[in-house]
Amino acid sequence: TNYFKDNGIRIVHIWEDDWTLKQDIIKSMVSNLLGNTKKKIYARNCEVRIIRDPKISNKFLKENHIQSSVNSVLKIGLYYKNELVSLMTFDHFEGRKSMSIMEWNISRFCNILNTSVVGGASKLLSYFISCYNPLRIISYADKDWSVGNLYESLNFVKISDGNPDYKYIMNKKRIHKSRFRKSKTNISESSLNLLRIYDCGKIKFELCRSN
Repeated sequence: TNYFKDNGIRIVHIWEDDWTLKQDIIKSMVSNLLGNTKKKIYARNCEVRIIRDPKISNKFLKENHIQSSVNSVLKIGLYYKNELVSLMTFDHFEGRKSMSIMEWNISRFCNILNTSVVGGASKLLSYFISCYNPLRIISYADKDWSVGNLYESLNFVKISDGNPDYKYIMNKKRIHKSRFRKSKTNISESSLNLLRIYDCGKIKFELCRSN
């Protein structure tokens, strides 16, 4: 991945289980990367709404985000003609570490499939900042797919380039290693005898603001 990046070539990594289970999402993401997404909605024509029903945000993420749903403190959506077309979610975790009440992590962002919501991320982030006045915002770009262009366009600063991490393979699916912590299984990871598969790591971005 780094070799191709250093030589000006953009590559993405498509996992077999994602292709089997989330093919529509992958096709939409690839189309967007190639600039072939034909349906465009302009954020200026959308209404910002706080989403309080987790069923709505979870359903949207499962249908439109490659990493599916996530527990979040705050969900903010863009609605076009009363349809949810873009979603940004936030929590107070920096990895496994809890953050202060004035610090936030953008845990998910995505648009509805096969649609480019022009200015959507910027409008959602601006709304969040104006309403919640955060001192610090972080987020992570998955290097399997991203080089962090979106965060740079939102004035985030790259602060670290993470090493590859692994998941376990069970029944032809990747399972997060947290499921196999000794505190949960009473068995050390080294004794599990499960195959590991490594990703490309994550890029950490940060946006700091003064009071």
